[in-house]
Formats: sequence, C-alpha cells, structure tokens
Amino acid sequence: MVQTMNSSNENHSNLAIDTIVQHIWKLGALTRAELSRISGFSRSTITLNADKLLSLGILVEEKPKGTEGKPGKRKSLMLCKDRGVFVGVELDAYRCEVGLCTIMGGLLVSSSFAVDFVLGPDMIFQAIIAGIGELQARLTVKNPTILGIGIGLPSPVDFEAGYAVHPAFMPGWHQWPIKEKLAKQFNCPVFVDNEVNTMGLGEAHLSRRYREKNLLFIKIGTGIGAGLIINGDIYRGNSGLSGNIGHIQIDCRHEQCKCGKIGCLEAIAGEWALIEKAESLAKQGKSTILANLYAEKNCITLGDIRDAAMNGDRETIFLLEETALVVGTMIGRLVQFFDPKAVVIGGVQASFGPQYIDSIRSGILKQATPWVKSDFEVNISKFGDKIGVIGSAMLCISSLVRSGLLIHD
Repeated sequence: MVQTMNSSNENHSNLAIDTIVQHIWKLGALTRAELSRISGFSRSTITLNADKLLSLGILVEEKPKGTEGKPGKRKSLMLCKDRGVFVGVELDAYRCEVGLCTIMGGLLVSSSFAVDFVLGPDMIFQAIIAGIGELQARLTVKNPTILGIGIGLPSPVDFEAGYAVHPAFMPGWHQWPIKEKLAKQFNCPVFVDNEVNTMGLGEAHLSRRYREKNLLFIKIGTGIGAGLIINGDIYRGNSGLSGNIGHIQIDCRHEQCKCGKIGCLEAIAGEWALIEKAESLAKQGKSTILANLYAEKNCITLGDIRDAAMNGDRETIFLLEETALVVGTMIGRLVQFFDPKAVVIGGVQASFGPQYIDSIRSGILKQATPWVKSDFEVNISKFGDKIGVIGSAMLCISSLVRSGLLIHD
C-alpha cells in the first residue's frame, strides 16, 4: 500500500513537472500563480515542483526585465538557456545548414556548406559533424553540451526509424541510419523528419499568432512540398509521405516531370522548370535581359530570373505570374480541404518578391473563396532562409518537451 502511494505521488509529481515545463515552453515566462491558474494544480504543488526544476537548473526565476528592484513585481519562471544547446540541421538539394539554438528556438550561430549527394551519405555525415564542432567552438561558452539534434531531409522520412525512404536524388540514403549515427556520435536524442515538416513546425511555434493553430507551410524551390501543422503538431500521414504536392498532376498540362509523369506541379513551377522556361525565353530572344545573361554565362539562375523581374522585364514577370497562379490554385484546393488559419510560403522562390507572392495569394483566394474566414492569411515565412535550420532544432526541442525526456531521461 505504501509502495502504491509512493508511486502515485511520483506520477503526480512527474505530471506536474512536465506540465510546468510545457506551459513555460509554449507561453514564455510565467509566475507561480499564473502556472497554478493555467494548469489547475494547487499553488503548493506548483511551488514544490518548480523548486525541483530550479534545483536541477532546468528553470531560472527572476523579475521581468525593467522591473528589477521595483516592489510588487513577482518573479517569473523561465526555462534556463544556459544548460546546453540544440542542434538544427537542414539538408536541401544543394547545401546543408547547421545551427545551434536555445531551448526557446533562438538561433545562436549557424553556417552552411555545399553538398553533392552523388558522394554518398558518409562524406556529408562527416561534414555535418565537423560543422557542429566548429559552431560549438564559436560560442562564448566553448563546447557547450548538446542536448539534442533535429535534422530535416529533402525526402520522405520514416520518423520513428529516423532515416530517409526512397529519396529521389540522394543515392545511398535509403534507410541510411542517420539518426542512429548522430545519436552515437553526440550521445544525445536525435529526431529526423522531412524538411518542409520541420519548417512548418518552426513557423507554427515561433510565430505566436500561429501557435496551436492549423497551418499550411509551402516550400517552393527545387521541389515543392507542403508541411501540415494541426493544432501545433506535424501531421505526417499513414506512411510519412503527407504533403508531397509537387507531384500532383495539373489538369491540361503536359510538361514532362523528372518523376516520369507529365503535368506535375514541380514540372511547371519548381526551380528547374522555371530555369528551363527562362532559358527558352533567352534563346528565343523574347527577354533581352535574360538573353544577355545567357550569352554571357551560358546558363540562367533563379537569381537572374528574380533580378530580371525586379528590373521590369515583361516576359519574366509574365512567367512568374503564370506559374505562381498555378501554384496558388493548387494550394487553394488544399485550403478548401484543410481549412488552415494561414498559408506560409518559404523556400528560395519566396524571395521573388511581393508580386510573386501576390499572384500565389490570388490563385489561392480565387480557388478557396468563399470557404475561408476573413482572418485567413497568406504570408512569407518571417524567418527567411533560416526557418529550415531553426525548424529542425524545434523538431528536437518540441519532441523532448512533449515527451518529458528533457527532464526525466
């Protein structure tokens, strides 16, 4: 009987501890009174378990900035940012970015390097290890403890197993145990997911207006993918392949896709498709700006397309508007089905400027109106090209906080 009571008390304490950490992680600094009111636990239970977390160095307690020394201001409990760091790793078609973040998702340092997937996973893995070590050395506190690692891959992912599944352009990566290898190398928990999922999660948590909401994150670049966030959590689908919109076929379109099908969204509006179409404009002399660039370099880049459009090149502007409307119409169909609070656009093509995003927005609204509420939003990611690495770190942090492993492991 005594053992049963002790076990019950321990479970109650663990629940209170987990609840305290989760509320502070979601909402930021909170007083003990606020925690009691939000959680439903008594003040004495909050105080007892908050003191445990303070003694473990998981929480710190101080008055809000600007109120130090002023009477009547209660101290707030916050997660300690000095226990260690969380690593975010984002891999896309051409590069890898590595970053170190605080427990609240603040990016401390980051760096990136080019990748060639033809070289296989081992060389990229060694470069990731070296990149993490270099970032640790750059911090004021040298070689801080790594509390966990999150990594986003540009492929379908088995989340539980922690590896890529039949990636399209990553030879040797199918079921290559990157989770297991990183965990062994750094002796910490590791979480692996599709990179668009991690971007969506990062945006949903760090943008307070989207927390606990339904969010559709769209990455437009080499590939086109969607991250579905439901009430603040990633929706992965039955086989982990949710959001693979780049290979949905568009009616009455016949562009050949690299996947073997015709009319895929990616073959119409993805990076390589836009470059092919821009080079065609250059070769035909329809765009003077692109023709001059092609004559000089024998190629066209996305940066050239962006610059030509921003310099008022009519054919380039028309190309971007036409493909953006196709993307927007597809997203609008998803919005009709999913009914999210917002669509957030990320990826390299989000840098094409407001006219490009406005064309996507027009396509969405033309398709989805009147089935969206007046508070529905279409925005560019507020974290720009850093959302991938931050989101990957947030994948790890959120997984640890919600599972209780941050404290009890």
